[in-house]
Amino acid sequence: FAGTGGDPKNRHFRTISQCYRYDPNGSYVRKWINIRDNDVEAALRPWAFDKDWLEPIVNPETQLTFHDKDKLEKTGRLSNDYT
Repeated sequence: FAGTGGDPKNRHFRTISQCYRYDPNGSYVRKWINIRDNDVEAALRPWAFDKDWLEPIVNPETQLTFHDKDKLEKTGRLSNDYT
């Protein structure tokens, strides 16, 4: 994975948080996956918005930074964009 190395630091590639930080509109995800909802949250967390979406293999909570997880728990969203 990019961003991880052989050094002794405990690094984790948090895919959902990384997606939100570097592609806040979800453009890359939308290129590869048909997301019907225009809300950026649907691109970041499609399983939470589409009842037919398959259950994620990896627990999504492990793919958030501490701050993003806290924000999601408090507001129900990662994004400040309420489209």
